[in-house]
Amino acid sequence: MRRPLRILQVTDLYEPFIGGMEQHVKSLSRGLASRGHKVTVATARLPGTADEETVDGVHISRIAGWSSQLLANRHMRSDVPFHPPIPDPGVMARLRAIIDDTRPDVVHTQGWITYSCLAIASHRRFQLVVTMHDYGVPCVRRTLMRNGLRPCSGPRLGACLRCAPGQYGTVNGTALTMGLRAVRPLHNRVDSWVAISRYVAESSRGTLPRGCAISVIPPVSSQPTLSGQRPSWLPVEDYFLFVGALGRHKGLNWLLDAYTSGKLRRPLVIIGTRREDTPKSWPPGVVVKTDVPHQQVMDAWHHARIGLVPSLCQEGFGLVALEAMRSAVPVVASRIGALPGIVRDGTSGLLVAPGNTTELMAAIRRLDDDPELRRTMGSAGLLLAEQFSAETVTSLYEKHYRRLLTSQSEVSSSSAASATGGL
Repeated sequence: MRRPLRILQVTDLYEPFIGGMEQHVKSLSRGLASRGHKVTVATARLPGTADEETVDGVHISRIAGWSSQLLANRHMRSDVPFHPPIPDPGVMARLRAIIDDTRPDVVHTQGWITYSCLAIASHRRFQLVVTMHDYGVPCVRRTLMRNGLRPCSGPRLGACLRCAPGQYGTVNGTALTMGLRAVRPLHNRVDSWVAISRYVAESSRGTLPRGCAISVIPPVSSQPTLSGQRPSWLPVEDYFLFVGALGRHKGLNWLLDAYTSGKLRRPLVIIGTRREDTPKSWPPGVVVKTDVPHQQVMDAWHHARIGLVPSLCQEGFGLVALEAMRSAVPVVASRIGALPGIVRDGTSGLLVAPGNTTELMAAIRRLDDDPELRRTMGSAGLLLAEQFSAETVTSLYEKHYRRLLTSQSEVSSSSAASATGGL
């Protein structure tokens, strides 16, 4: 029987913060712990959370660095710690202590906190795995959208310096852009790069070490656990549902314009997190809820008639679409980024050209008017989503960790043999 592994998951944010990456780390960590591995999560300290606690077999260490104090009230959400794309000395010190205490076989990082891990990884005995959940390696806005409005072909310093201030302001945008460019040499310290989709892998390759391998492992899509209660804020009648960041890059403004001009007769429910470009007002018939617990999000999916994913950005994966499919909800999504690999056009949903209001409204009406088509596509989506289940993805990562450790052991044995002349 193989020995259990000691695994340290390092992530910018974690529960109770709600987001696709955070849900993935939570599900993966608990899945690994249920298989007998010793799993620790190191993450930012959030208001009202314990510094140390163990939940479902996973030990959580919440840490605070210098950036969380220096950048307080200087980024989009003052209540959420922000790790810049440069090493944070305070985070580095706490990570060293956690690593010394847990002696991990594998350190698995996600988010910009990765750069604090890379800064202390020059002399260590663990394997360092980095999962790219978005375009945060090549793009300081993390969306690969030039000025937040149109797709970007890749980072160029001058263009990035002009683009970043639109999201962060001039001072912060310039500093973050230069920081992300300056830390590229640290990429050589990574043992294994993982991307959540082939699209993210290819879009990030230009800023990674030449010739490095990038494995593709999808994020976890957990089987929805329903509370059995319909959230009181949901409309009584059937509704369409949008879940995601409340910004232009997610196609929210396009969706609202289409909803208003199309005069759809059903309510539109919008669930998400606010951004600097979140609309200040909402059309009649639109119900907006922010910072909703994930349990209630899944309950909302369970009661939704159609899921809407009208992204205008190059989606790195499309976890929202997958959550809808896990709830047997047919999806109308943009034909952009990795979304066509998640939503099978004509099978589990309908794909439309980004920004094409006529196509968007026609797809919504087609599904809304055809109950048999909704049922068929919902059932197909449920089957397709199984390939992204927590059990499947946890197995993929477990095998990936062991392959890395086996390779490391073989290299070490070969080096030792060479040093002793093979005796």
